[in-house]
Amino acid sequence: MLDARLLGEFAFGFKGLELALKEQEIAPEEHLNRLENFAQRRLKGEPVARIIGVKEFYSLNFSLNEATLIPRPETELLVDLALEHIKNIKQPKILELGVGSGAILISILANKKNAKAIGVDISEQALLMAQVNAKHIGVEDRVDFLHGSWFEPIVKNEKFDLIISNPPYIKSDEIQGLQKEVKLFDPILALDGGNEGLAPYQVISNHSKTHLRENGAVIVEFGQGQEKDVEQIFLLDSYDFIAQHTDLGAVIRAIVAKK
Repeated sequence: MLDARLLGEFAFGFKGLELALKEQEIAPEEHLNRLENFAQRRLKGEPVARIIGVKEFYSLNFSLNEATLIPRPETELLVDLALEHIKNIKQPKILELGVGSGAILISILANKKNAKAIGVDISEQALLMAQVNAKHIGVEDRVDFLHGSWFEPIVKNEKFDLIISNPPYIKSDEIQGLQKEVKLFDPILALDGGNEGLAPYQVISNHSKTHLRENGAVIVEFGQGQEKDVEQIFLLDSYDFIAQHTDLGAVIRAIVAKK
């Protein structure tokens, strides 16, 4: 029912109760055709957020394109952890690796007015979407978006108070077994974490060491059941403090690692 209501609101250009209040009115044929198109796409498994091109995350609306993941509620944990880490830092500097739509980074900036940030992504299309969202939410003057793979576009000695990422963590051979809403409509670049689903964490752990300010932290999300493997990667890179954190579903979803 929720999917149908959202698609109806978008097809007819209504918000909230408008759709119910006008249910006795004759619908324009153009809008009916639009709704039929949306319904057919949904029946084929396309997520509602892809159809309407917008998803709410951390009480903000983010536009999407084919190069960006749909922000998921469990990922809001990363924003909570980030805001907790930087709450006493006057002018924190943040780096997000794999910025996608910008949902994580922009949500942090929207809630920490004096923070500045860099968002990196290998997809130029994703970066364009992030720029649109940053402007729409009003943080574009505090964030730079750089094209490249992981730390590639970051200046050698540049330091950050926080490095954050929700990297690809699905094993390559498991992608075809995912729900069709994911495997058919999410960008593969944002899903495929290599043979073991851990390749990005090795890069993030190893290179973050030289880019953290004193008392800086790395925050990463991972898949269910990956916490021991991800924690071990950071331990082997000699991080002094590692804490696991659970999402609202009581799944261990992220770690905070500090040097």
